Amino acid sequence: MDKIKIELLLANQSLFQGISPFELESLKRDVQRVELDKGLCLFQKGDQADACYILVYGLLKLAIPSTTGSDKVLELIRPGQCFGEAMIFLEETYPFYAETLESSLFLRIPRNALFKLLEQSPSIARQMMTGLSYRLLGFIRSLERQSSHNAMHRVIDYLLQAAQAQESLEIRLELKKNVVASLLNLTPETFSRMLHQLGEEGLIQVRASRITLYCGDALRRFQIHYDEQELASGRGARAQRLSIPAFH
Repeated sequence: MDKIKIELLLANQSLFQGISPFELESLKRDVQRVELDKGLCLFQKGDQADACYILVYGLLKLAIPSTTGSDKVLELIRPGQCFGEAMIFLEETYPFYAETLESSLFLRIPRNALFKLLEQSPSIARQMMTGLSYRLLGFIRSLERQSSHNAMHRVIDYLLQAAQAQESLEIRLELKKNVVASLLNLTPETFSRMLHQLGEEGLIQVRASRITLYCGDALRRFQIHYDEQELASGRGARAQRLSIPAFH
């Protein structure tokens, strides 16, 4: 890809909106185009973080490898997102690996080029800090959901969010079920069991990677009912434990 094309790609990224022609000209000399097919790694855990990346098109997962084979998916990176910048500032190695889930195109911005740009443009520095802050907030909210919501609640939330994003009650799982399960902090078996139960309740129909939601409001009502049942069951179990006499 020639410099003109790189310049157009950079100018179309939200992070560089408003960049001056001089800054853009300086940046494009250092930016590299990286294109990967599906299933390839952009970098591995432990690699030296010497650049950050912007995803132009495709889909990428950031994950932590596991000896059991069930890698923990931390985040999905979608077009327009910048990633890897935090490790550059800390001069750390990558604590996760990055693998493409679709054929993807990236812009690679070396550390020195990024630092030079941030010194020249306070507005880009603020945008990058805003992006990092949003991602931190997203991680916190994800941890909150995982710690305070049961498995069924998380699965229903995911289905309803997917329906809203795809603007249809017939949704397509863009990810393998084991990846979705990892994102929800569930085992693949638990995720499948929750889908099966929703199907048994007549709320959804699962056909391979397509799931039909019969009624969003009915799913929400079932979610509330399920939460109440879980809460009542927990209270009952605690009350039973408290009522058991102690034997000495």
